[in-house]
Amino acid sequence: MTDGPRLIGRAEAAAYCGITPTAFSLWVRTNIMPPAIPGTRKWDKKAIDAKLDEISGLVANNSQEDEFERWERERGKLNSSL
Repeated sequence: MTDGPRLIGRAEAAAYCGITPTAFSLWVRTNIMPPAIPGTRKWDKKAIDAKLDEISGLVANNSQEDEFERWERERGKLNSSL
């Protein structure tokens, strides 16, 4: 079961966040919310959820770390302990 489509338009994204479409557009412009998927006017609910989790403090900002950055960080800890 799903709660509707995963990709939603601006009005639906705003309602999903509990704000007005104008406020949602402002949040997108100020990088509080992610941009629309390139080539569309649709937002991914999971991307919105991730940003809401981040700004709510539910996840650390370093959750955006890619595999190479994690490897570098872990390598640095290993080398400093030798």
